[in-house]
Amino acid sequence: MEQSEPDISIVVCTYNRAELLKGCLESLAHQSVEESDYEVIIVDNNSTDNTEDIANAFAERYPNFFYVKEANQGLSHARNKGYMEARGKYVAYIDDDARAEARWAELIVEAFEIVTPAPVAVGGKILPWYDIPPPTWFSDSVEMRSWGEEKGFLKQPDAQFGFSGSNMAINKSVLVKYNGFSADYGMLGIMMGFGEEAELFYRIYKEHPLFWYDPAVQVRHRVPAEKMTLYYQIKRSFMAGIAKAGIVEENRLFGIFKMSMLIILKIGILPLRINWLNHNRKRGLLKCVEPVASHAGFLKGLISRTSNR
Repeated sequence: MEQSEPDISIVVCTYNRAELLKGCLESLAHQSVEESDYEVIIVDNNSTDNTEDIANAFAERYPNFFYVKEANQGLSHARNKGYMEARGKYVAYIDDDARAEARWAELIVEAFEIVTPAPVAVGGKILPWYDIPPPTWFSDSVEMRSWGEEKGFLKQPDAQFGFSGSNMAINKSVLVKYNGFSADYGMLGIMMGFGEEAELFYRIYKEHPLFWYDPAVQVRHRVPAEKMTLYYQIKRSFMAGIAKAGIVEENRLFGIFKMSMLIILKIGILPLRINWLNHNRKRGLLKCVEPVASHAGFLKGLISRTSNR
């Protein structure tokens, strides 16, 4: 008997995080939709731990779970492998260290099928979970990804960059049309990298600006100890700025001038803002320095683009 196609394919890209992968797959095994209505594709991007054993154990227990390998190193390659293997009309992505709420898949499919005009992408809120208690200066808002408490299509100025990669779903036909994720962006093994989803959404938005947000479409994403430092948070903003400079279509010389002026201005008022924002100096420092780091990364990216012309 021929197996019917599921409504949605859930792609989990993973690299050397077998123990964390278990928690993610458990959350996906207990979704509110019928087993036949969704599939889970686990894409192993050259793991050297027991990822294959964990994935195959789930594939043996659940007939809608499948394990595949992607030999080309990099998150973008793994995500592309996922949608190419997908049989569903919609492709949802979640990180291997995240956990989906029970109605996650159901609400995504519902949005694609019911919302008018029909969305090309659906996303939701990302909430943090911790291995260890965070430091006193750290707050959930640092790692939370939210576009508000109301449903609706994303609006400018940031709508064109779409959703975060750990909680996003895209119509498969759109992924095929735009050739998926660019390998010029994103994580490469354990090397920090950003922008692969933003770059894809940026290309899609020009023709199809219909990205639907529902705060009830929730996942919880792990925040390890190494992310709960000022250094990591500032470096992440800087690296994200570099990626953004490669994505946006902006006059390079004007962009360099604008970013330089913004950095000078924000550095000049840093001491005042830190004192005014919060009595907790580390939290105040992070709120002030993050945008400066992002602008500095954007500036570096623009300069690199100019020198490489």
